[in-house]
Amino acid sequence: MRGIIYIAHGSKMPDKNQLFREFVNHIMQSRREKVQHLAFLEKDDENVPIITRRMIDLGVTDFLVMPMLLFPAMHAREDIPAQLDEVLVDYPHISYRIADCFGDEPSVYRICERIIARFKNDESILITAHGNKRFAEPDVRLTDMVTRMKEETGQDLVPAMLYGALSFEEKLKQMDKSKKIVIMPYFLFDGHLVRKIKRLSKPFIEAGYDITFTDTLDLDFGMAEGVLNKISELEEQTYVSSHA
Repeated sequence: MRGIIYIAHGSKMPDKNQLFREFVNHIMQSRREKVQHLAFLEKDDENVPIITRRMIDLGVTDFLVMPMLLFPAMHAREDIPAQLDEVLVDYPHISYRIADCFGDEPSVYRICERIIARFKNDESILITAHGNKRFAEPDVRLTDMVTRMKEETGQDLVPAMLYGALSFEEKLKQMDKSKKIVIMPYFLFDGHLVRKIKRLSKPFIEAGYDITFTDTLDLDFGMAEGVLNKISELEEQTYVSSHA
């Protein structure tokens, strides 16, 4: 039997985890699988091993794995398969397939376009995501996405990351501080990483930079289409994991 496990990072703030449950429950309503569960990478309960075993007990032998992450880096490429393999090593008859991350889906970045629509074309807008020093793919995909957004909006959009080669701090250093600058935190919700971006921006503001922050994607239900697209793409693939 096929089942879907949606894997999110998890937050130390219970209210954020509850909002994530509501977001994923909304997505589940568009799928036919009888067994669908949400798991968190960094929670003592509702974690990947616990939820995976629970789904196996319910009869799941074919897992569709949906990373609830915007771009693929360490969590998607290493942590999720490692946690699944740890559980499934004793179940050689059970397979899983991992879907792509959904951050550059049109239904997702158009929410961002709506958020930044109020800003003028002469304002520089940093679309700032997580980033990772070890993985270049998020940088490439964010850059490609922002290029498409610029073509659609005509705005001065700059791809940036909290970590890695597209460091938003380095981007700010290269900008004219007399020009109005907007930072759009391209995150699923407002958490500690968004607060870190704001904290690291303070020295620039104190130095005279005119910086405004927008909302995050805020778990907008409009992103559900992007998640569902990635699950559909996964169904069309023939690759099956080998963890025996």
